[in-house]
Amino acid sequence: MADTENTEDTYTLALGILAGTSACLRAMLEQLPPDIWQWSPAAGEWSPRQVLDHMLQVETAVIPVRVRRMIEEDGAPLAGVAQTSIPAAPAEVLKAWLAAREQNLSYLHTLTPPQLAQGGEHPRYGRISAREHIIEWAYHDLEHMRQLQATLEARLYPAIGGFRALYSKPYPEGNPSA
Repeated sequence: MADTENTEDTYTLALGILAGTSACLRAMLEQLPPDIWQWSPAAGEWSPRQVLDHMLQVETAVIPVRVRRMIEEDGAPLAGVAQTSIPAAPAEVLKAWLAAREQNLSYLHTLTPPQLAQGGEHPRYGRISAREHIIEWAYHDLEHMRQLQATLEARLYPAIGGFRALYSKPYPEGNPSA
């Protein structure tokens, strides 16, 4: 299937995913015990806290900034942003992410097809339209939801006893026990 097929349907799907991520994050993270926030399931893998910090940074300083820039100036250069940690409690970071997502969704619903066709120049990926970046934003959410899910699976896996025979081991190499 070509990349351009059903672009309107894909964009609508992306907006739905962006809207649904809030409930998913709440379900996975609001009741997370404090000891798991910094727990990494394997060498080189992010902890839930690192994932959430990254998602807040992307939600506030990366993608919406780029999209607005594309809308204001078609062909604008799209700069990268260095990853930083957020000096707040996880509950506050989640609250900030939820608020930013609500604002971003409101903005995204105001964009017109001509605005979505405008784009910017990414130093690594070339020209990217606002529509493509918004769809990538949804994909980015899903990628980090999968990452958080795998981390929680890795934490639960050692404690499921004989049921381990039903499932593949998350992070088979270097999986620390709970």
